[in-house]
Amino acid sequence: MAGNDMPSGSALLKRSKRSVATYFKGENARQANLQKFHDFLEHLLAPQRPIDDFEPLEWCRWLIAGGSTFEEFAKTVRKYDNAVTCGLVWTANFVAYRCRTCGISPCMSLCSDCFQAGNHEGHDYNMFRSQAGGACDCGDTSVMNPSGFCPRHGPDTHRHAVHMPGDMMVNAEAMMPQVFLRLIHYLRDNCKPDVKSSYYVTMDDAEQFLSFLQSLTDMGAAMRLVMARTLTSEQEYRRLTTEKIANNPYCVESQKNYVQAREIMPYPATFEKYQNKRGLSQKLHHMTLLDELVFWMVKYEFPQRIVTLLLSMLPVDSYKEAFTRPSHVAFVHHYSRISLVLVQALDRMTVANRVVHISVQLFSNETLASKMMRECNLLYVLVLSLTHMIEDIRTESTLEDPDPANNFHNVVDCSNDVMKSHCYWPIISDLTNLLTHSSVASKFLQDEELVTMWMELLSYLQGMNLNQRELQQHVQFEADSYYAAFSAEVEIAASLMWSLVAHCKTRSTASFSLRMIAAAQVALQDWFLAINCHENMKPNPYHLTFHLPLHRYLAVFMMQAVLHQGVVLTDILPEDALIKKIVTHVLQIQVCLAQIFANMWVRNGIQIKGQAMTYIQCHFCYSMADADIYLLQVCASQLDPDYFVNTVLQRFNILDWLSFSPDSNPRDEVNRSEHEMAMVEGALSLFATLLGVRTYLGIEEWDLVRLEMASLLCMSDRQHSQLMDLMPEKSGVPGHGKELFEPTLKKIADYKAPVFAMGGKMQQGTYVPKAEVWEKDYDPVHVALRAIYRKDLQSSLDRYTEQVRQSGKYTSKTPPWPPFRSPSPVNQQYKGLYRILNCRTMHAFLFTVLHKAMAKDSNVPESVLYYCVHLLDLCVTYSPPQTSRKGCSPASTVMDGKYHRWFSTSDIKQNACEVISEVSFQTRLMAESDSGDMCTISMDNDTSTLEEMFQLAPSAASSMGGPITAAQINLPSMISIPGPSSGTAACTITKATGTSTALKVKPKYESRGMSTEQVHLSRVSVNESLLSLLLKLHCKLSGKSGSYVPMSVKKRDPVKTLIGDGPVFVGKLLDRLCEMSTECGRIVHDTYRALWPDETDKKTQGQNVDKETKRKKAWQRQQKLMAEFASKQKAFIEQTMEDDVDDDEPEDDGDVMKPKETTYDCVICGQLTPSTGDRPIGLVVFLQASSVLGHRKQVDHPQVLSVDASYNPHFSTCSDFQKKRLETLMKYFEERSCQMSVNIGWEGGVCVQTCGHYLHLDCHSSYMQSLHSQSMSRPEPLAVSKGEYWCPLCRQLSNSVVPIVPDENQLALVKPVSRDPEVMVRDLADMMVTRPITPGSANLTRVMGNVMEDLTNATHSVFKVFSHSQTSESVLLFVCSVARTNLEIELLQRGGSLENQQGKGYTKKNCFLPMMHVLSLHSKILTMRPTPYTDLWAHITGVTLSEESTSISVFHKDVPLLLKDATSLLIQLILTLPATIKEEHFDFLVQMLYNVVYIQAMSVISCKFTPEEREAWRKKGQHLPVETMEGMLSHIVTRLSLSRLFEDDDKQSIPAICQSVWSPHSVEDSLQEFCLPFLRMAALLKHNLFDLEINSTQDQWEFQFLSSYLGLHKNQGKAAGAREVDTTVCVSWAVSEPLKLTRAWCTDLLNFIGMRPVEGKFFLVMQPTWFTPRLVELPAQYYKIFQTYRNKQCAVCNKVPLDPTICLMCGHFLCFRDNCCKEGMVYECVQHSITCGGGIGIFLLVNSSVIIVIRGPRATLWGSVFLDEHGEEDRDLKRGKPLYLSKERYALLQEQWLSHSFDRVCKKWIWHRDRL
Repeated sequence: MAGNDMPSGSALLKRSKRSVATYFKGENARQANLQKFHDFLEHLLAPQRPIDDFEPLEWCRWLIAGGSTFEEFAKTVRKYDNAVTCGLVWTANFVAYRCRTCGISPCMSLCSDCFQAGNHEGHDYNMFRSQAGGACDCGDTSVMNPSGFCPRHGPDTHRHAVHMPGDMMVNAEAMMPQVFLRLIHYLRDNCKPDVKSSYYVTMDDAEQFLSFLQSLTDMGAAMRLVMARTLTSEQEYRRLTTEKIANNPYCVESQKNYVQAREIMPYPATFEKYQNKRGLSQKLHHMTLLDELVFWMVKYEFPQRIVTLLLSMLPVDSYKEAFTRPSHVAFVHHYSRISLVLVQALDRMTVANRVVHISVQLFSNETLASKMMRECNLLYVLVLSLTHMIEDIRTESTLEDPDPANNFHNVVDCSNDVMKSHCYWPIISDLTNLLTHSSVASKFLQDEELVTMWMELLSYLQGMNLNQRELQQHVQFEADSYYAAFSAEVEIAASLMWSLVAHCKTRSTASFSLRMIAAAQVALQDWFLAINCHENMKPNPYHLTFHLPLHRYLAVFMMQAVLHQGVVLTDILPEDALIKKIVTHVLQIQVCLAQIFANMWVRNGIQIKGQAMTYIQCHFCYSMADADIYLLQVCASQLDPDYFVNTVLQRFNILDWLSFSPDSNPRDEVNRSEHEMAMVEGALSLFATLLGVRTYLGIEEWDLVRLEMASLLCMSDRQHSQLMDLMPEKSGVPGHGKELFEPTLKKIADYKAPVFAMGGKMQQGTYVPKAEVWEKDYDPVHVALRAIYRKDLQSSLDRYTEQVRQSGKYTSKTPPWPPFRSPSPVNQQYKGLYRILNCRTMHAFLFTVLHKAMAKDSNVPESVLYYCVHLLDLCVTYSPPQTSRKGCSPASTVMDGKYHRWFSTSDIKQNACEVISEVSFQTRLMAESDSGDMCTISMDNDTSTLEEMFQLAPSAASSMGGPITAAQINLPSMISIPGPSSGTAACTITKATGTSTALKVKPKYESRGMSTEQVHLSRVSVNESLLSLLLKLHCKLSGKSGSYVPMSVKKRDPVKTLIGDGPVFVGKLLDRLCEMSTECGRIVHDTYRALWPDETDKKTQGQNVDKETKRKKAWQRQQKLMAEFASKQKAFIEQTMEDDVDDDEPEDDGDVMKPKETTYDCVICGQLTPSTGDRPIGLVVFLQASSVLGHRKQVDHPQVLSVDASYNPHFSTCSDFQKKRLETLMKYFEERSCQMSVNIGWEGGVCVQTCGHYLHLDCHSSYMQSLHSQSMSRPEPLAVSKGEYWCPLCRQLSNSVVPIVPDENQLALVKPVSRDPEVMVRDLADMMVTRPITPGSANLTRVMGNVMEDLTNATHSVFKVFSHSQTSESVLLFVCSVARTNLEIELLQRGGSLENQQGKGYTKKNCFLPMMHVLSLHSKILTMRPTPYTDLWAHITGVTLSEESTSISVFHKDVPLLLKDATSLLIQLILTLPATIKEEHFDFLVQMLYNVVYIQAMSVISCKFTPEEREAWRKKGQHLPVETMEGMLSHIVTRLSLSRLFEDDDKQSIPAICQSVWSPHSVEDSLQEFCLPFLRMAALLKHNLFDLEINSTQDQWEFQFLSSYLGLHKNQGKAAGAREVDTTVCVSWAVSEPLKLTRAWCTDLLNFIGMRPVEGKFFLVMQPTWFTPRLVELPAQYYKIFQTYRNKQCAVCNKVPLDPTICLMCGHFLCFRDNCCKEGMVYECVQHSITCGGGIGIFLLVNSSVIIVIRGPRATLWGSVFLDEHGEEDRDLKRGKPLYLSKERYALLQEQWLSHSFDRVCKKWIWHRDRL
């Protein structure tokens, strides 16, 4: 076609697309007729056409391909893909990988193909499902190490030197501007600012067009480059949007829509102030198609298709640069408007994810990020955008003062949707990502204006989510805004804080920290001013906020500056006034925490406790609780210690409790009396925490990780993932401490592998602390700090107690005290913290607590005591080394509450010796009271208690008030101790005048506003010192007088241990004081001698008493008591037995020969009774359908799950074979005869199990009625209407009750045993005809009928009958098959054979015999007409039983005897005989049927001979008697040779079992192998009917043992190796001429073979050996399954399932919980569980790695058989760790399947309602 002859656009549309595309490709290559091409494109892509029109898109595909098909063109272009990076873009739920070993940026991710192709063996990686989408970073050196690149990507990857032909992309280059312009026009036309919901419709219509563009980017780097050039070309944008619109009305209107949309798109007002700052101008001026496309992406709220399209081209460097270039406005200049879209979008979360999807690709590259920061002021853009978002949702703060006139602070409203929806998250994510780059973080920290701006933003979070304590009634509505508050602080404040701190680690960066500290102090001062907080102002005790980010910034940067940057602490601390203000709200949190855990905030609802637990939770504690503790530690080290301690006591509101005044009761509602002890303990715990925690005080990182991990392990054994999750973290710092995790775990914990046991709970691998952890690392203070629940601390104490007792280091019965440890050293600059231990107020506080504890009616808990002792021990540890030698101060009178004046020094060693003689306090007396009166009140001092307990002498007790010396013994005492007859002790309270009288307390009253009360100074006598209190405390805790013996009294070493109870720790403290101070030692000695003079003499005289003697005496006393107890117990038992004998004697005398009845214990009524016809007993059973037997295969290895292209053969199963066998039989023989020749039940057979418990049937009926009533009122996981119930005793699921036949029914007479075989044959035939049908009780018959109905309903209808005709034979087939199924299942559970049963330990709660009685009843009913078995019995035995028939007469259409299943015949004959037949009768039946099996085996083996071998065997035994194996085999070969059975043309279809020559030995082995299945079934049947144990031994062959067990031979005593026992020896005929009988059997078979030789050979030869079924063999690594099946299409619906599933019984791939493949109303997996498992299904969910078990109408989550390297499951693959097959778990799953124990083992079931 010539160029000048080119037709118009409309005409071209009528031509072939291939020819037009080929023509334009040639023209464009020559740069000819370009205008024609553009005109054709304009016509093709006219805006008036619908954008989703298929025809234009198809034209575009052909044109771009240039004459080839689009698929061929794409394949060709991909060959030239030379992209350095992968750049594959994915959306949400895409499965990707992240390798922390290879990653430089924490955001790195890899697609599955790149990850699998790379080398990540041994790396720390995980698989994850993308939440927001992402892109593959393979090949990007700025994001990951090159060692992790796949072979296809990376700058150094070898590329083939193949260049793309020059004309390949000419059409694409010419078309691309017009294609993108079509998209721009469409977006302009459909922008309706007032109808946001139309955005979704607009993008749905453009789906096909955008998919076309996406398919272009998928072609690789060459096509992406063409598209990127078009999008970033300023010249092309001007040509398309400016130069061409003049004469085009549509273009003019389109441009107008665009300008209008651009101008009205708002931006945050916070940018107005910074318009002149570089990069912060908000005026938009788009210069490229990319700029405008980004604008529309923002306008349309980030449609997924456009996001993916733009991201797909980021691997093109020029495109990525244009995306971030300041001269363009592609992304950064739209960022401020993006922040508004995040708030206003209809789907906020989706928009947020897609924003991060883009930004993470741009900001993870440090070079690009630094460039954007310099040229676009990117940090300002993000901070200002965030500030505007927060400022828009502020509200007035009511903290401390709700009056706006006094409190002008504004705080963020946490109940706003912006906070609850985390709209700020994308901006914070971008900021955190940027600050991982050192250059960007340095710029942030250097910019004072930016730092100030950030602190102002944080001030909006300061004091948010204010809680006010409810005192009157419970809150009506519990707000959930606290979730938003905690999330905001940790994401906005903490994550950025830790990102910045990560760049402040050296002295050179000290200026960064100093700038942050100064800014935080200024912001705090402004905040205090705004909320009207003044120095020494007490905060509102009913207000609580957990959110103080400014405090925490100050704390963290102070910590960083001091520990890592060489800054002096005192240089950065503010003045004391500001420090006191800082303490105010931080301390308020600690006070309120104690109140919350003491249930003082209970009226605020459960959410307040949730806040308290979140505050100390692992993800928050480093950023919140630990920072607050550090601030308190710093303030305590700088403030006056007496002031600090007193402030803590005031804030905990325990000063009233500490007071000695009788009027000191709480005057407000802050602390009620019942909460006082909790607050005292809280204050003590806070002091212990401040002094013991070293998190921010200089502890090494290694030691901190060890401490945190040990604390977690001490609370509970933990799984590896739990430890990873619970280890405290610094928000925003990925991998913090992770490099230390594994080495630390290895050092302090031992791995405890999961234990797998039948019936046990599914366990996972855990780590348990090593013994040394309890001795070296267990820190109760740190555990208490990290314990979210109070029970966690108690659990650690209990575990500690158990450990020290097991180790033998602690033997006392009382629980040990926590092993408080001396804190580790701190940085020198924090030494001032110890001043609170060396202050008078602390010592007075501890003195008072101990004094209160010694009161008579003291309710001080032991936890308060051990905190007190611990703090006193710390006081001793950190006491001043030099003590001023003042001597012991005289007893002093102190003022109540003035604790800083109680003692003369700050040294605990001096103060411990000082006696507090009196405590004076002010009392309010009435005006008319006599000022000279003395008031006396009863004190709570425990003096009388001590006297009563230890029988103290009055002379000694009168002097117990303090350190007593010889000179003080005769001094008058201030405490009057009554004699032994007195019940209480009196303590004198005197006024200042010293006169004494009784105190008369009168009501207060006022007169005209004037108080009539007068304040008087009264005193309470104490006369105690710390030392005397500790001595008494030791006695009280030990319960013995003079329990503490000073080292001066008894020579011994001081106590050093950390393991012990209260007396041990108190004694240890006293020993330390005595060692460190001679004055303390002297006073302790004198006090001890004065208090317990008798004990002193005993100790002095008896120091050398033999301890062994004491132990021996104690042991003798114990033995005496035990002997007395045993004697009394023996006498009681003997008496009881005599009474029982006396009760039984009259009955025994009445009928000596009467057999004892079997009695059963009813588990409902508890009565022990026999089963009778009137009131029968039933056995609790559970009936379920099973296809386990049908899954047996002919090979002894399982089917392998296919995970690659290799071929895995599928072997036919037992159910397939049996089904084919029965189908073939029914095709050629009468249906009645076929159904009586074999068994069914291989699929859907009924398995009967029992728990072994019995109940009365009437009790069962009542029980079922009660269950039915309960199910009506409340849903139960039981189908009560279908007979289901829990066993009343063991609670196992059951669904039927099998009646126990009464003993009198089992005494029916049967034919006697005869030695004559013919007589035995006739006797058995007679019993078949005359046997009793029913058990003789109508009630019992009815119940048996119900059981048969239950058996029928237990399986699905498809498995009950094989044919459509409902005949008695078909029902009889089902009845007999139930017995066969249970016998086969029992054999399966015994291991498939009965060999060596003694070592296998098989146990079974047998229900077979009661079930056989039920089956026998119905079998007899079904054969009540002339029995079909007499003729069959005659045919088997050869004995003529009647004149009408002979033993060899058969019906023409009957199945030949040699084709019948002998086991099936045995079961039928047993069921039709009376239940009381003798063992000899049974053995005779087996003998006769064994003869049949023997001949069947001969027939089968003859078919496997070669013609030559067959002829040789025929001749060999021709003249031998039939009693020999050779003779009988020759006879069988001779008879079968008369038919077509051995024709040569049929050899091809006959498999040979042996290619070698058949020797007599091999023939015998084959005969035994053929007979063994029958013998096993017969032996199990005999075992269940006659209760004869099967006890084979290792020295017996299975055939020898079974033949002996069944009475087939009498050579039990022969050695096993002699081989006297063979198949022929076991043959015994009932007739004298067996040849005649066998000839008849063969003739019957030959008649059929003559007509159907092929089928005859099939029946004879196909007698396979079945092996134990197994589940599908799974690969060792789970990722192989996941990669193979997660995107595999279902063979039924041809779709990729949402929840792909694999059947572990057969390997089928299925859709789980999806209605695409349902049959009727039954979903696929439920239907498959029926067809494959008879109602049992075991399914592996590919997307979650868990096993789902379906059992009938229920389903359960079984667990997972794939565990990670630490023995843990990863349900739903949330952690994404590599998973490996647990062979133990898989074996357990298989065992539960084979044993049908799912219902018993699995406890949590749901009704699946056919929807799985």
